[in-house]
Amino acid sequence: MSDGRWLEGRVARVVWASPESGYAVVRIFDGEHEVTAVGTLGPLADDPDGLVDSFVALEGKWEAHAVHGRQFRASGFLQGLPRTLTGLELYLASSGVKGIGKELARRIVEAFGVRALAVLEEEPERLTEIPGIGAKRARSIAARWAEDESGRALAVTLRGLGMSARLVERIRKRYGDQASHVVHREPYRLSEEIRGVGFRTADQLASELGMSPDDPARVRAAAVHVLRQAEQDGHCYLPEAEIAAGVRALDVPVDGLPMALHELVLDRRVIPEGDRFYEPRRFDEERLCAAQVAARVGEGEPATDALVQQAATLEGVELDPLQAQAVARALGGGMVVVTGGPGTGKTTLVRVLVRAARIRDESWLLASPTGRAARRLEEATGTPASTLHRLLEFNPGEGGFQRHAGNPLEGDGLVVDEVSMVDLPLMAALLDALPAPPFPVVLVGDADQLPSVGPGAVLGDLIASGEVDVIRLERIYRQDARSGIVVAASQILAGEVPPSGEKAGWDDFFLVPRDSASAAQQTLTGPIADRLEAKGFDLMEDMQILAPMRRGPLGTQALNELMQQRLNPDGEAIGGRGEGMRVGDRVICVKNRYDVEVFNGDVGRIVGKERTGVIIDFGGRRVGWGWEDMRMLELAYAVTIHKSQGSEYPAVIVVLARGHHVMLRRNLFYTAVTRARRFLCVLGDHAAWQRAVSEARTERRFTALAERVRDACHAPAAEGLFGVE
Repeated sequence: MSDGRWLEGRVARVVWASPESGYAVVRIFDGEHEVTAVGTLGPLADDPDGLVDSFVALEGKWEAHAVHGRQFRASGFLQGLPRTLTGLELYLASSGVKGIGKELARRIVEAFGVRALAVLEEEPERLTEIPGIGAKRARSIAARWAEDESGRALAVTLRGLGMSARLVERIRKRYGDQASHVVHREPYRLSEEIRGVGFRTADQLASELGMSPDDPARVRAAAVHVLRQAEQDGHCYLPEAEIAAGVRALDVPVDGLPMALHELVLDRRVIPEGDRFYEPRRFDEERLCAAQVAARVGEGEPATDALVQQAATLEGVELDPLQAQAVARALGGGMVVVTGGPGTGKTTLVRVLVRAARIRDESWLLASPTGRAARRLEEATGTPASTLHRLLEFNPGEGGFQRHAGNPLEGDGLVVDEVSMVDLPLMAALLDALPAPPFPVVLVGDADQLPSVGPGAVLGDLIASGEVDVIRLERIYRQDARSGIVVAASQILAGEVPPSGEKAGWDDFFLVPRDSASAAQQTLTGPIADRLEAKGFDLMEDMQILAPMRRGPLGTQALNELMQQRLNPDGEAIGGRGEGMRVGDRVICVKNRYDVEVFNGDVGRIVGKERTGVIIDFGGRRVGWGWEDMRMLELAYAVTIHKSQGSEYPAVIVVLARGHHVMLRRNLFYTAVTRARRFLCVLGDHAAWQRAVSEARTERRFTALAERVRDACHAPAAEGLFGVE
């Protein structure tokens, strides 16, 4: 509910949030409607999932946005308790006290108005005045409310910072009787030890408690925060100068940073190595990967030419000498990296490799980082393939991966596709689970694509080490090298904007320049969509729109709304936690759901709605999706280029415009183009395309895996498993 200056309600979903800036875009249910609120809302940015369904009160003003319409621009969270009856009702419903749900909260507020909290605190026997509540139930509710009294002051303090009841309870469970002491005396521990509490939230709490800006605990917490944020940018470590720059950006004095880092090292919360500072897990993962790789390079003897030729004949293909060499080397054991662009024969090579393994009566494991890529690998080879998480038997309830050094994988060899997507933690888990050398490991990927979303640059580092056998496939085979898609990808890598099909004689690759966002939108939903339909493509099943960013008129959020209106205008509205979605919509899962084996990046279609949630069809497999998990879904008519990694689509529309300038890079453009199989259209403006192909610089990632592999390969044998103590 809003009185113009205040907006109170339940968080329906966090549309977008930046932990770095604290800016968030949220949907708030105000008791009647869902409305959009925007602003610098640190707690919502720190814990977007944890605050869903919680009560918030925002101070600010309404405004009319030119693109997004009416929205509430928040200037801060409510400090205290609800200020309206509707807000009070929502506050009680989200209190977390057992027995007080949405309906009872409404009835309590109807009966007692603004005195509702006072009645619960001081006159709980009056609950019997509410029809349907007898003395026994009133005593039960009163007892539960009283039991929560010990944390009431704590909850008010923390909720005043915008923390959800769920997050407050997480803090109380973590610290027990010491919760109040930690919150009031050691607030920075919250940001370091409680998932969902960011540095800015802890810093606001510390400031309100009167802690000094140069308190050593603040500097330590800032340093830890900077290291953790660096991981989200793909780094495995940071030099001290980079940590100092990050700490300074938080308005934290850096004079005490050397002592703070020294104390963190003494506590083994940070690992130093010269000028590098690691979180312990990343340090151990780099060392484990390097030792495992060093133990496997150069192992085994290549298979015979006769075996490779026999397998190629049975597959009905002819290998060039480089492909044949790769198959022979891979079959011999040890570790081999196969890299190359689209159309260079990577899949053909893997098919022959798997066939040769069958001839030798060997059972090889096939895996990929995503479900879509695994299915594509399985279709290409006729051999079962799985995601890496499934291969390693990931079980969050049992402590993570069930396959490891003590319970290694079982098989005669392993092929991993789309390795450019594999980050350092996942590669460390995979290598830790491998049988002892000379178990063959074949890593297949395109080194020119975007690196992994998570920390590390594993494929690039393995190649850069100079120690691992690398087979580079460069000759283009696909469609006799006349595919405009393949040639365009090659030209982008060479720093050139490829010519459009009408000039080059291709019928599968086109550039469509448009100077404005509105013109691009109209072209996308009109002429381009019409042309694809005329060429026989099913727009719902075959077409995928890719863009660099989520926000803006040509971001995925706006494009999804446009295409929903074009392709599914009459679908039944989902409502509630599925606000904005309709039956018939194409959706993408944005987090791993191990319970139903649906993973981050899997795309499906909502085919039904029922009392407990919706039914989603993921490639022919129907999955029940409860309301509580709807926040794991987003519309998928358009997805970010990063999200598209590991996937291929029959028809792709890539939107690259000047508004995306901060994201435009050659490897981003190349990755987008190589997602298309049969048709590709690049929509936007020529200046953006030129900027993208000209910007060959990739964002540097602080990793040391290549160096560690070189050192491990030339170091004396160390103690412990493959040199890791």
